[in-house]
Amino acid sequence: MVDELDSGFFGFNNRFRPDQLNPGVLADSQNGRMDLNGEWQVRKGIDIISGSLLVPGIGLTLPFTLDDTGTSPVLVDIVPKVVASCAYSNPLDTTGQFIIVATNSEAVLVNLDPLVLTTTSIAYPAGVEITGKASLTQAFNKVILFRRGQTPLIWDGNSANDFVKAESGDFQQPEQLGDAGNNTVILNGQVTVTSTAHGLNEKDKIVITESSSDLVVGTVYDVATVPNANTFTFFAQISDLAASNNYYSKPVSEGVGYIRMPAPEYGVYHSERLAVPFEFNVETTVDTYTDRGTRDEIIFSNGQNIEAYDDLNGKFRPNAGTADFIVGLHSFTKDTLIVFMRNSIHVISGTTSLPSAQVTLITNEIGCVSRDSIVQVGENIMFLSDNGVYGVSFQDLYNLRGNEVPLSESIDATIQDINKNAWSNSVGVYYDNKYYLAVPIGTGVNVNNKIVIYNFLNKQWESVDKVDDTANFDFNRLIVAGDGLTRGVYAINTFGGVHKLEARTDGVDLITSDPSTVGLVETYNIPAEITTRQFTLKTIDRKKWNSFEISTQSSPERNSDFTILAETENIDYNLNLGTLSERLDGDPLLQNEDVSIRGRIGNSRAYGIQFNINNIVGRPRIRSLKVTGAQAFRSTNTAI
Repeated sequence: MVDELDSGFFGFNNRFRPDQLNPGVLADSQNGRMDLNGEWQVRKGIDIISGSLLVPGIGLTLPFTLDDTGTSPVLVDIVPKVVASCAYSNPLDTTGQFIIVATNSEAVLVNLDPLVLTTTSIAYPAGVEITGKASLTQAFNKVILFRRGQTPLIWDGNSANDFVKAESGDFQQPEQLGDAGNNTVILNGQVTVTSTAHGLNEKDKIVITESSSDLVVGTVYDVATVPNANTFTFFAQISDLAASNNYYSKPVSEGVGYIRMPAPEYGVYHSERLAVPFEFNVETTVDTYTDRGTRDEIIFSNGQNIEAYDDLNGKFRPNAGTADFIVGLHSFTKDTLIVFMRNSIHVISGTTSLPSAQVTLITNEIGCVSRDSIVQVGENIMFLSDNGVYGVSFQDLYNLRGNEVPLSESIDATIQDINKNAWSNSVGVYYDNKYYLAVPIGTGVNVNNKIVIYNFLNKQWESVDKVDDTANFDFNRLIVAGDGLTRGVYAINTFGGVHKLEARTDGVDLITSDPSTVGLVETYNIPAEITTRQFTLKTIDRKKWNSFEISTQSSPERNSDFTILAETENIDYNLNLGTLSERLDGDPLLQNEDVSIRGRIGNSRAYGIQFNINNIVGRPRIRSLKVTGAQAFRSTNTAI
């Protein structure tokens, strides 16, 4: 008799045949984690932070009649949905950590403090409803709701205020600054200016246009501080002056001139600017934009003034005129912006001085399929491509070619099962040494119903996560947010429910996926399971499989139980080896207890055998698994 043992587990591989896998590598891992001690354990449960924010309207029952009484009736799409979300915190008040969820009709601020857990509605301007593609970004102490082809909305972070429309229409130059009267005080080289609603940010530039002091007309200064919306300061080596009457302006653009924000779908904070796709011309009429027919151009804001963009020096077209388009932007360093296109990758370097910035092609053999899959982990860049998930350092990007092996090579069966018609919806985040990538898996699945997880410590993929309510629950967005005990990965589903992943130690998921019942909490056991590699005793001969042994332990919070199944190959059998509780006289394994269970297989004759452990209750740990067998046929004659 010969023993074959897996003394621990550190990843799974579904690309190779099960009999080709090395010890410690599983053929499948669902809803599990593999930590440094080599144990596989059922993941922690999901917890509700905020229930569904949307309640669907009452639909029309077929057949129905439209009564035309003079005005043609119109059917309006009133199906509520989440259009964007992001983490938010006030840099001036670090005690509050929030998630903002934007729906069709309003935004909702969700407080992550477990002692508060309140939601606050933030209204849109009158008559505004989000109907197209949108995204949320916090930058320059503001939250920007981008709307593709429509005027962006801006929120100043004050919960008493609503979103307002960004400036649109003609850009008037120069913008005169400085209130009438004695608006300037100079003390010890600091110039303090009173200017109602000046709209400046730190490091913006201002120009002296009129002076009744030692300030020289035409001199350009950098804004030093912005104490409030009506005051700004800068430094000048001139004599003190109690009060004087001076006027200022923002710098005038060269060439074509500044334009307002060109109605982008998203924006990226980079080098104290916003970088946005440049798909629309800003017309002279307010809230009016015209599609430029370009999907491969980027434009930068004029410093921290996110409502002004230089149409001469601030725009770049990395792959002009080719069969390609921009998928996403990623700020890698202060002066390097990575441009992920559908069929290529580029960098714009030297962006601290836009007139001298340069565009460089990295590769035209690999592109990106999902903007929100792009995540930076140290010097590594993770993103989803046609070939799977790549995880390469910035320097390796220069050597990336289409024949390079992607990071997801070992789980290619899972990657191939992603619905490619919807994989642009995939979202990824990095937290706790893991890359979480939510994807739509399955034919016809258009929402992110599962999460694949890469463990950077083990350097292996460790799990495919899902919720037992796969028909209704989805991972619309993943966000890393919170502070201290509230820090973690949060999932927002289609109807606005905010959930914290890996938050419960009791082995259950608490979710909300039915928006028709406000406050409904659904409870599901975690559908976790592992499938081992195929044990062969390292020979191609047929064996008699005699017995198995599993070392396991319950979590401290709850009893455990699981089923044990086995499958042999050549001869093929499905074997039911019972449950953990059946081997413990009918009782589950008590919390925090460990045990080594043994069982007979019945001398089943086969080339190989693999085991499936399916969780019933709790969060059991599987420490090791051993199988015992012997060669069943040793004759040199041909086997029949």
